[in-house]
Amino acid sequence: MKKKEKLKCPLCSIKFIPRTFYPEEATFSTSDSKLLSGFNGYISSSGVKPSEVILGSWVTYCPSCNYVMKFVKEIVKKEKIQSQNVVGKDIKEKFNNYYFGFPFEDYSHYLSKVSEKVKASIKNSLKGIDLNIWESMYEIEDTFKLLVRFYANLEKYCDAQLPNNTNEDLSTKIKLLNLLPDLENLLIELNVIRKQAIQGNYELASHDKEKVNSAVVDFTLNLIEKHVKPVVDGKKLKTKFNYIDIKDLNSEIKVFLNGYLKGLFNHGKPANNQVRSFLENLLIN
Repeated sequence: MKKKEKLKCPLCSIKFIPRTFYPEEATFSTSDSKLLSGFNGYISSSGVKPSEVILGSWVTYCPSCNYVMKFVKEIVKKEKIQSQNVVGKDIKEKFNNYYFGFPFEDYSHYLSKVSEKVKASIKNSLKGIDLNIWESMYEIEDTFKLLVRFYANLEKYCDAQLPNNTNEDLSTKIKLLNLLPDLENLLIELNVIRKQAIQGNYELASHDKEKVNSAVVDFTLNLIEKHVKPVVDGKKLKTKFNYIDIKDLNSEIKVFLNGYLKGLFNHGKPANNQVRSFLENLLIN
């Protein structure tokens, strides 16, 4: 596909990709230099036979100074061709269409192309996470089994991330991961509960199950954020795609991630709230 040009405002000289183009009605140039307007390419008034017709034009405006710009889409030139050896009724009219190829980028198409590139980068970044390890836990209904499995996986992750601290206790390793304070405190609290439950000194209650589910989702979201955040860094995206409105791109990314995460987590309303909070904080300013 041929690369499109950026539009330059003739008034303030800023270069931009038009957010939208508005179609304008056809304009007719008559033989006596009058201008008539219409949509159908012909004027019904008797005797009016325009020599040139602008069948379509597009209107846009500069986002900086609001200067209005108009561009011709198609011009039709009407020519009458007559041979000397034919009668009047055999006269045929020939219409030559002149299409002026529109060279300027359309913002919606540009946004779509940029979004697809960023989504592809996000998918590629998530290949570094073995989400199957964490996703396989969601089918465990027994809270104690889920707790034990989660911390077994968590300790393996800590040892992989902190090879020089494998001899430390798990609570110390969790602190070295530099997690958000709330998540760190929750993981340390549940680790104490896990030890007590294994020793038979603690019986897991219904509110503990909610905490375990919350820890699993929050920790998995933390893993995803570590990989996704560099990809959706606002400064980098603005530099790479300097004609995009970062707010529009942010919305496209959040819609994509929302669908991805809802397919990953299936824990009902609490998990949905965690995903929603995660997306709200995943800004690309």
